[in-house]
Formats: sequence, C-alpha cells, structure tokens
Amino acid sequence: MQRRILIAEDNIEISDTMRNYLIRAGYTVYQAFDGGDALEQARKLSPDLILLDIMMPVADGYEVCESIRRDMNVPIIVVSAKVAEEDKVRLFELGADDYITKPFSFKEMVCRVNAQIRRYYDLNRTAANADRYLGDLMISPDRFEAKVKGEPLNLTAKEFKILDYLTLNRNQIFSKQKLIDAVWGIDEYIDENTVVVTIARLREKLEKAGVQNVVTIWGLGYKWQD
Repeated sequence: MQRRILIAEDNIEISDTMRNYLIRAGYTVYQAFDGGDALEQARKLSPDLILLDIMMPVADGYEVCESIRRDMNVPIIVVSAKVAEEDKVRLFELGADDYITKPFSFKEMVCRVNAQIRRYYDLNRTAANADRYLGDLMISPDRFEAKVKGEPLNLTAKEFKILDYLTLNRNQIFSKQKLIDAVWGIDEYIDENTVVVTIARLREKLEKAGVQNVVTIWGLGYKWQD
C-alpha cells in the first residue's frame, strides 16, 4: 500500500521540493500551506505521516500538533527553522516524533520519513496479527474470525477487514477514502457509498451482538471508540 504524506509548510518552494523528493521515494503526497488547512486535510485524509512546519498562518505548528495528537495516532515530523531547545522540547511534549532543523538535507528528510513509517507500521505487523480482545469482542486476524462472547459474527471479508483496521487503530478517525485504500486497495476503484453500506452492515451485526463501538464522525469518517 502506497503511504500518504501530508506536508504542512507555508513556503511553497520548500513544500514543492519536499513533495518532489517524497514522490520519487514512492509516497503519495498532499500539501497544506497554513495550519487551518493542515488540520482540515489531516482529518479528511488520515495521512500515514505528517511533516509539520511551526511558523504558519491561521494556526501554528504547536496548535496543529496538539490538535492532531488528540484525535489521531500518526507520526509527526516537525520541520522548522527554530533551533532553541525549549521549542524542540515543547513539540516533543505535544506529541511530535522527530524534529528536523532548517536548512536541511532533503535526502535526510526522506530517510527520516522512511524510518518513522517503518517504526509505526512495518515493525508493528506482528502485533497487528495477534489476537485482539476488546471487551466481549475477540478478533483473530490470522484465523480471519471475530467473535462476541464466543459466538462468531459471520462477517464478510470486507466487513472483517474494516473491523480489523478500525480496532487496530482505535480512537483514530478514518475518512471513507482512507478505508478504501486500506481495505480495498488503492488500485481498485470503489465508490464511497460502498464504504457506507459495508459499515452499516458491519455495525448492524455488531449491535445485534451488543457491541456499539463503531462511531460515525459526521463530515470526517469513522472510528472505533473505546
């Protein structure tokens, strides 16, 4: 699956250069040129990683980082000209995962992006395949089955994949397009209404079994809420 990167940087020249390097590295790249747009795109797209400048109009990087970290479990790499220790400490306390000081090597930036992607996703495959227990619900990715109080839910393949993906990334909001990419794949054309219908069937089966954790966040997407 091609990973999606959001660049939040108000300098168009720097943003475009970052974008070009990341595209050549095999990523799908989106750009935001102010903090408000960065927050809107992050919630709409559910990117796999965010490159975040600090000094931006509308909302600065501190506000953006804090807001994203409240709603999403996504790697955040700060890219800033601020070199003071207190700035770096504040961003790490707000939830940033890495900090790149301007001016920087674009090749090094790609290496740092690759490292965060591996840490967040590739190195967690073992945990992702382990049996998962959420109250009365048990999900076994290896056996492709889900049970509530020992009773099978009899899900279709796509219903199971959505349930698996949402529970693996609990409390994180996913747009319809993000679910299409994760469940159906980026190479298959799927209408967003298919996601709506599939989640409705999944929710009906879960609710009949007494599980009501699949939540719709209007205008943004869906999440599994603990």
